[in-house]
Order: sequence, then structure tokens, then C-alpha cells
Amino acid sequence: MRLKLPLLDAAASLWRGRTRTHPIFLIQTPNYAHTSAGIRALYRLGHHLNAAGYRTAMVAMSEPLVTASGWCTPIHSGPVEDSIVIYPEIVPGNPLQADRVVRWCLNNPGLLGGDSFYADEEMVFVFNPTRLGLVSKAVSKPLGPRRVLNVALIDPTCIYPDPNVEKTIDCCFTYKGAALRARSPLPFESQLVHLEDVTPTMQALGDVLRRTRTLYSYDHASTVLKEAAICGCRVLVVHEDGRLLDPETCGCAYNVYWQDGFRENYARRFDDSSFVEDFVRELRTRWRIPPPVRNQTRIGIST
Repeated sequence: MRLKLPLLDAAASLWRGRTRTHPIFLIQTPNYAHTSAGIRALYRLGHHLNAAGYRTAMVAMSEPLVTASGWCTPIHSGPVEDSIVIYPEIVPGNPLQADRVVRWCLNNPGLLGGDSFYADEEMVFVFNPTRLGLVSKAVSKPLGPRRVLNVALIDPTCIYPDPNVEKTIDCCFTYKGAALRARSPLPFESQLVHLEDVTPTMQALGDVLRRTRTLYSYDHASTVLKEAAICGCRVLVVHEDGRLLDPETCGCAYNVYWQDGFRENYARRFDDSSFVEDFVRELRTRWRIPPPVRNQTRIGIST
């Protein structure tokens, strides 16, 4: 169930009162940006942890922090105390000096910043199971399937197919593929709409993708590939040698998890917080975590 803004306001008022309790989880993150699936994942995890009854707040990588609108992702600026801190792989070390650290590898260790090897004291998770082997090279012991923390990112209120919308344009997408674009530009790129130029919001992204016949992508690691497929686009990624490949079958879309039935199940999964219990169960193999507060599952923390 989605959280309404009046409910978030009431939650903030409660935690400003004398009953305020320190967060169980703190998630360090950049400002919210719909253009980054990794950042969306951090805020979506915070929302689901709160929805499941585990008090959670976001901590800025740099002030001030702009959070996600409409999600339960309050901001924390006080001491860490005994909170479990969740860092994405782009954060080097343990800047908040937390005693309990979760490292969530949303991409390859060290690729976009951060460390390339993690201490045994950290509990390391991957975003999707296809990364278990690679991320296991960054830890002293191989990671198993219980270290997968996959959060649904595709918002069905913005991303959905509509057969009544006429497909009239073809688009290209660059984002993290700028180097590939420089080496192997599409010879017909001048005829394409550049997706980044016309999609300032998630709603705009959905509107454009529903009108798109084919999306050509230089970026092999973006959730936009799945969002386009759900909206009914033909999706092709540009290979290093210039070939155009289907990202669902080519294996080169390395950070996109094309799980069976994603078109049918993405909408249900977006608001499903049930994965949180598996995550917390794995954390409890090392640390004590209080039970969820079921009668306050929609309450955030404003500190």
C-alpha cells in the first residue's frame, strides 16, 4: 500500500515527540534521482523497511539531502548510535563509523567508486543473483543466495504498456554508455530522439516509452531496458563491435536481471515488502535486531 503525505506528516510529528526512537537502519545515499536505478533502489529499500515495521531513515552523502516524494524515506542527521548502516558500493570505507555495516553492491565493486574489497566485519549483499560470483571476489568467503537483496524498482503508475497509444518515434539512450557511443555511434542516430532529453520525470519516461517503436541503448546496465520492454518497445543494445543485440538474450546487459515473468509480475512486486523478512533473517545470523513494530508500520522517523 502506498503511503500518503498526510500520514508521513503525522509520522514526523510523532517521532518529534517524546516517544521518538532511534532508527534501526540508516541508509547512506545521494540525493534522490529518478534517472539512477541504484539511487532509486536505496530509497525504495528504506520505504519497504519502514513499511515492514523496521524504523529506517536516510543519511546524506552530502548535505542537504533531497529525498523521494511520496515514499516513507525520512532523513536522519543525528548520531549513528547502534543503528545498522547500509552503504551502497560507491561509498568507500565506513565514513559514519558504524559498528554494524551492510554493504549493498548495486553495481560491480569499485566500478563507480568505493572499495574493491570488503572487510569481514561487513555483511555484503548483491542487488541481483547474477552478480554473486563477481562480488564474491571482493570478500574473503563466497556469497550465497541468502545475500541477494533484490528490490523492485519499476513503478507501475508510470511504466506500463498501452496498446491504444500509437508508436511514432525511435529513441536512443546513452547514460553510462558515453564511451561506447564515442567508439561505435549509431550511423542513424540523427534520426533518433535522445531519451534523456525528453524525460525529466518518471511519468514523462513512461509517456515517451509508450510512443517508442525501438529503443537503442549504449548503456548495457540500466533498468531503462526493462522499463522499455514492459512499455512494449523493441529494445536493442549496441555491442562493442557495433552489432545490435537483444538484451534479454545476449548476456551483455550485465546488471539487468531479466527474471522469468518480469512483465507480468513487476507491478505486484513494486509494493510487496515481504522480501524484508528474508533480509532481516540473514542479518540476525550475526546481529540482534528488534522485532518489527506492526502497529507503526507506516511511521517514519524525522530526526
